[in-house]
Amino acid sequence: MKPWLVRSSSFLLTASLVFPVFSAHAQTPYASTQAVSNNMQVGGAMLAAASKVKLSKEDAAALAQKLVPMKGLELTNVSFRSSDTWRPFPEWSFSWEKKVANSEELEVSYSVSIHANTGEVTAYSRYERGASNLPYAKRVSYEDARKQAENFLAKYNAGKAEQTRLYVRDMPAPKTPLNTDTAYSFRFVRVVDGVLFPDNSADITVNSAGTVIGYSLTWNDVTFEKPTKVISQEEAEKQMIAQAEARLSYLIPWEKSGEARNKPTLAYQNPFTFYIDSADGTALLPASLVPRSQLKEPAPVSTKALPARHSGKALSQEEAVKLASNTFDLGNYELRSANYNEKDYRGNRPVWNLEYGEKENRNRGYAYVSIDATTGDIYAFNKEIQPLKSSEGSSKKVSTDELKAKAIETVRKWTPTLAHQLYWIDRSQEDAGQGDSDRYSVTFQRYLDGIAAASGTASLTFDTKSGELLSYYAELGSETYPAKPGKHLSEQEAIDAWKGEIETEAVYVLTPLSAEDRKKTESQASYLPKRSAKLVYRATTTPFEQAYFYDATTGDWRSQSSGKVINLHRPQPADLEGHPAEKELLLMYEYDALSLIDGKIMPQKEITRGEMIEMLMISLNNGRYYPVYSSERKNTFSDVANGSRYFAAVEAAVDRGLLDKNASKLNPNEPINREELADMIVRAMGYSKLADYSSMFQSKLTDIANTKHRGAIVIATTLGIMTTDKQAFKPTATVSRADAATSFTRFLEKRGTQETNPVMYHAEYE
Repeated sequence: MKPWLVRSSSFLLTASLVFPVFSAHAQTPYASTQAVSNNMQVGGAMLAAASKVKLSKEDAAALAQKLVPMKGLELTNVSFRSSDTWRPFPEWSFSWEKKVANSEELEVSYSVSIHANTGEVTAYSRYERGASNLPYAKRVSYEDARKQAENFLAKYNAGKAEQTRLYVRDMPAPKTPLNTDTAYSFRFVRVVDGVLFPDNSADITVNSAGTVIGYSLTWNDVTFEKPTKVISQEEAEKQMIAQAEARLSYLIPWEKSGEARNKPTLAYQNPFTFYIDSADGTALLPASLVPRSQLKEPAPVSTKALPARHSGKALSQEEAVKLASNTFDLGNYELRSANYNEKDYRGNRPVWNLEYGEKENRNRGYAYVSIDATTGDIYAFNKEIQPLKSSEGSSKKVSTDELKAKAIETVRKWTPTLAHQLYWIDRSQEDAGQGDSDRYSVTFQRYLDGIAAASGTASLTFDTKSGELLSYYAELGSETYPAKPGKHLSEQEAIDAWKGEIETEAVYVLTPLSAEDRKKTESQASYLPKRSAKLVYRATTTPFEQAYFYDATTGDWRSQSSGKVINLHRPQPADLEGHPAEKELLLMYEYDALSLIDGKIMPQKEITRGEMIEMLMISLNNGRYYPVYSSERKNTFSDVANGSRYFAAVEAAVDRGLLDKNASKLNPNEPINREELADMIVRAMGYSKLADYSSMFQSKLTDIANTKHRGAIVIATTLGIMTTDKQAFKPTATVSRADAATSFTRFLEKRGTQETNPVMYHAEYE
């Protein structure tokens, strides 16, 4: 019987050998490790594994301590793990903690892992309570954080620093943080003879205070291919473009909900997701590195629509149960529950969900069936999957071609009304190891007129030895499609558009494991197969903060998350250089709260109410966009309709109490005045209740006595967020983009200060 391998995020638990740590409150971490070594009654296997490495526990601890301050820390754990396919080198790991006085809460903790043969630092993490509680203005920039990451790598693993370089093509430079609870991530990719090897890297995380809080090394012992003949990068790019295949597909942005999910967008996804063989220019599949030509085209289960299993009046419960009994072998089961859903998530269809239990509960078995009440289509079937039998006896397996044929016939019989829309998808090269498993899955995807639908799938899983069907699942999306796709851009136009966003680069990639090696790694936790890497060319696309696609109808680039039009190459405003509020205006432009007009930011242009609400809501959501509301959300204001630009931001502001929801109109495109801005900012800081007691505050301002939001004005000016003209506030004056940006930046600074060092207001009656 195969051993079960339980993996965590960083350890293969079956290969982790943990030394017990006893209560030892020592002056230094090293002293604690001495105490740990005194009791070794934890098994000979652990000692044997640890004895095969070059560094003793004490030697590794001495190296780990170089990254950890000595005073006040207690060593809480020491562990050793042997090499495995998860992390192909042995490691000593140490953890230290310091708790808040008279509390179980952590004040500081460190974890350090050391390569047990070379002494290299392989992992590091640091936690400090309140580390992000620093003034907003003192947060480090991306460039400063990058320098800290480079210095850390050079200091604690100089050898790997020389063999890596910072790689930024796979991620955009982060936006300016809107709070101090943020972190920057850096990936230093291994370089071999001037060629990137992205499978190996040193990953480092730096917090907003400029402190390294995370480090992890991924490194393999690899034989790198040295082809005798290599095509040039220019030739590889020509081959990449010549062999690109743009395929139309329907897409629904992830964040869409309600009625918005009912309107798929016709799109072209990235057509450059394959590799080019550096030797001869052949297009290769990334997962298997076999020629892409070996991948079979999607094929329909049926070339025509098939008659439904049931017609006429919707199935009653009795009829649904009878249909299930006639379809499946349920002789040893009895019905436990039946649930009818008039609009099931599988295509908004009426569905019967039937649950069965094994008679007399002999083996606690169960079965589950879902049936379309209108057509009789089966949407789901599975029985309790018992542990598969051991490999004793015959090792003969049903061929994948036989299982594919069985899957196609099953779909035709069980879900006939969808059969002409479900296409078999060749996954054989994406998961080459599936053929070695005891289970094999056949998948189908919905197509309409040769175009992949946004949703709609079927998946069947078989026992590869017996050929028994273990589970069946089919679903039809609830969205609607046009009878024929509308006018759209051609495949060549899509390729040309994507071509402008790619860069071709040579990389080494790990070659897939052989079938024999795969079997050994599954059964032997400590087995380390010899790895090799192949030289290929790949195309990387313009990095952006969100995944994106090419709109086949309009030619716009759109976010896969929101569906909004995006600009992959943000132009710099033509009128900002040297402006006193250049930095502040760029921040609002960076988050799309301000848009250019004829290439200019126009600092003196009045900012609108909608623009300011949008920026405040983005800041309150930590730089992320505000919540997405479904079409069922009723608009609070008559002039901000559901689906309009500011709808989501405005409704989020209403939910957060930033806006008075009793007003009938908002006038989002009109300029905001200074009093409104003060009220909005104070509400965003959480001081709206305090502002209601306006008579408590003294003020030398002469023009705010009769204002509606006097308390907010006093708070905003006292904190220095908004300025005054001597003793005049000018509450009805409009706000320029420059002034709004300046006030917004001061709001961010004061918000950070208030979170850590709140200002105490003393009430003084006038």
